[in-house]
Amino acid sequence: MVSWRPWLSVSLFLSSVGFGMVTAGILALAAVGLSLQISVTNVPNFAHGELLTCGAYGALVAQFLTNNLFVDALVGMVVSGVVAFGMNRFILQSFIKIGTRRIYLLIVTAGVSLFLQNALAVVFGEPDRVLTLPSDASQPYHIGPFIWTKIDLVVMGAAVTAMVLLYLLLQYTRFGKAQRAVADSPELARVSGVPVKRVVNLTWILVGVLAGLAGVALAATSGTVTPPMGGTILLVVFAAAILGGIGKPYGALVAALVIGVGMEVSAAYIDPAYKEVIAVAILVLAILFRPNGLFSSARETW
Repeated sequence: MVSWRPWLSVSLFLSSVGFGMVTAGILALAAVGLSLQISVTNVPNFAHGELLTCGAYGALVAQFLTNNLFVDALVGMVVSGVVAFGMNRFILQSFIKIGTRRIYLLIVTAGVSLFLQNALAVVFGEPDRVLTLPSDASQPYHIGPFIWTKIDLVVMGAAVTAMVLLYLLLQYTRFGKAQRAVADSPELARVSGVPVKRVVNLTWILVGVLAGLAGVALAATSGTVTPPMGGTILLVVFAAAILGGIGKPYGALVAALVIGVGMEVSAAYIDPAYKEVIAVAILVLAILFRPNGLFSSARETW
């Protein structure tokens, strides 16, 4: 006879919440960057997932020179930041200068996504690549009711550190003030003397750095790197960015936590293949009651 008790297992639920917090850390890094980018450029980037993938491959290449995961992650972040800058500077800006409509820019970013995926497949091959981790990376730690591996703790710690540094950057620096001004009104910011072009370029680099870190974290927790890796979670990243409210980084952070935990808890009780469906369902239900996301005022930042 099949018992119904596992459905009520507290340990199973808490384990799922723990896994969800790790997933939320990765989603937060990707979704917060996407939210910032859309708030400044007003162009949803369908190639955002490939920024994660480029970061993971950057770390993969770096590990041939060093076995230090921290250094590998830094290289991945730099690679993704450069790719993000180039994507904006040499592709999107070329179309924006000739007055291309926003809807067509979406198609351009989708094309960039396909190009990057295929380029990575040509350079690195289709088979999965393994990101080498420290020998004790899978060592479990019991912290309260949760069980996390060492790499899980590193990923969550990196996500929290990145979010704190981002908050300080946007709240207390001239760039942060300029970024908020551009997000509110590019025309008014330009008239007020804000170097809009520079702010946009720096925002893309920042977004790339965050995406690169998210890609390395995703590769570290999954153990493998593949060309379509980032694209497979793009829908979930968009869900977190939209649920939190575009231009609301802290909203994306909260939404990433809600979606990450919701996905992993659902995976404990139903087929894990439906995790992405759960993420979209959470987004749809939230939008029914909060059309502008959990935190309204769609174009504000911190």
